[in-house]
Amino acid sequence: MPANQLITQPRKETDLRILMADTNGMPQAYYLHDVFGEVVGRIDKCKKDGTMFRFRAVYAPIPVVDGRMPKAGMIAVDPNSIILVGEEPKEND
Repeated sequence: MPANQLITQPRKETDLRILMADTNGMPQAYYLHDVFGEVVGRIDKCKKDGTMFRFRAVYAPIPVVDGRMPKAGMIAVDPNSIILVGEEPKEND
């Protein structure tokens, strides 16, 4: 695969995981539903501007069976402590 080949679909929201470095050595995971490229771009801009990265975190990454929406809330983190942004793997049916 060429290095410049787009590996995600443009403008498609997906379930993402952000890992944050923690002082005790165990990374903290946060989940969100957003466009991968836009999230990475916003993190980079926050690093350059020296501002906190804000997003709506989803606290239940597994879909709720009874149709209720998963709990979500706003969170702000230091963008320099983000060690990974990745798409949550999907199960093949």
